[in-house]
Amino acid sequence: MERQSRQGCEFTLLFEPIMSDGGNIRIYDHSRNRESNVRISIDDSEFRCRTQTRFPSIIADLIDLAVAIHATDRLIFQSLRQRQTQIHVVLPVRHPEILNKSSFQEKLSSLLEYTTGSRWEFEFSKSVDLGRAVELQLLLIPTAPQVDEVALWSGGLDALAGLYTRLKENREISFKLFGTGSNDNVYARQEQVFQALRPSFLGRLSLCRVPIRFSESNLHVKNKISRARGVVFILLGAACAYLMGQKVLRLYENGIGAINLPYRKSATGLDHSRSVHPLTLLRVGDLISELIGEEFKVQNPFLFWTKAEMCQQLSEDARHALPPLTKSCDSPHRKQPSQCGYCSSCILRKQALAASRLRDQTKYIVPHGTRPASDIMLHLQHMLVQISTFKGLLNYSEDAVSQWESLTRRFPELDDIVDRTYEVEGLTPPEMRKNLIRLYQTYVFEWDAVEPQISGDFLSQVIDQPESQNFQIAIQ
Repeated sequence: MERQSRQGCEFTLLFEPIMSDGGNIRIYDHSRNRESNVRISIDDSEFRCRTQTRFPSIIADLIDLAVAIHATDRLIFQSLRQRQTQIHVVLPVRHPEILNKSSFQEKLSSLLEYTTGSRWEFEFSKSVDLGRAVELQLLLIPTAPQVDEVALWSGGLDALAGLYTRLKENREISFKLFGTGSNDNVYARQEQVFQALRPSFLGRLSLCRVPIRFSESNLHVKNKISRARGVVFILLGAACAYLMGQKVLRLYENGIGAINLPYRKSATGLDHSRSVHPLTLLRVGDLISELIGEEFKVQNPFLFWTKAEMCQQLSEDARHALPPLTKSCDSPHRKQPSQCGYCSSCILRKQALAASRLRDQTKYIVPHGTRPASDIMLHLQHMLVQISTFKGLLNYSEDAVSQWESLTRRFPELDDIVDRTYEVEGLTPPEMRKNLIRLYQTYVFEWDAVEPQISGDFLSQVIDQPESQNFQIAIQ
């Protein structure tokens, strides 16, 4: 093999310039002495619709970096429970003198190790290609109207509920929604939800999508656990925001899901995604700021909201037909029903819709389909154990200081979140602690109100299983 492993790296990925019609990736698996090739492309033609007349070359580098991270994360298997995977990426860019700076490299490697658990090393070379067509076009005038807010658009329930709430709370402002990915079903859903919402808010919504496509990848099994997906989404969304004259990118995610505390003491580390964790948003914002040479922020206005609270405005307006258009499932199925109903994301979705009094018209495998062979109780049991833990910690005292001490003895990462992000949130540390206490108190209260309904869906499908009689014991 002509490419040697660098400092013990298990994988090396050599990227050609990333073009609209494809660019080659040469992948070296040093541990197995294997070499393979995959082509990847990005269609960023929709970035022609922007307020910036010039397409900054550093933004083109930001896009290429996002694509390289996406490809690596999807093509290289990374175990969450074994030792760290060592990855070396070689990528041609327009400004290697900026991306090769030690400060940028440290932030980039640290961010990806935090979100994926792997060790990433980057080497940026000088690109000799002229670039993609959209970055070569100098506009005489802006081709898009000014917008007030640019936000990520996944086609999920949080994105819908968050946008709907923002639209109702801020009746004069306009929004540009940004979507990306490499899945046609996701793209269709993003469009469907957008078109369903658009007539209610004429002139206030626009949608931009930038798809990433693989080809000649049949030799590779895609990594199903894509831990860098959120980082990629944010980096591309930041490019969209910048081209629209904005220095803030927003995403809409409930605080319970964003912070994503482990369910049990044994479920620690990267068993739980950090894709939109408050510290991830802080790290990505710092990385982008260094790259572009000016401050850029990534904000989640719903950090202190539960998913049910985010859905409340939809409920008040009786928009029961909108949530079924969205998808929450961690492992969507090709056949109908496509959402399993028993993963943690589906369960949180059911809980939020029930607690907000929205009719859940979604069809799930549990309880609407044929019972699967796998253990459908596992995630529900874990979530109910967590609720029991929260209840015990918050009932320790009625004093906020004592409640916080109780919470952080069990979940010390909450202290780190407060210490590092309270200024970004525009709060004092005591104010932020109070908001987080309220978040988990509300979440417990919501679960107490709807738990019999949620558990009933499962019991109806496992009543004939011998182990079902142990269900109540297992969740205590």
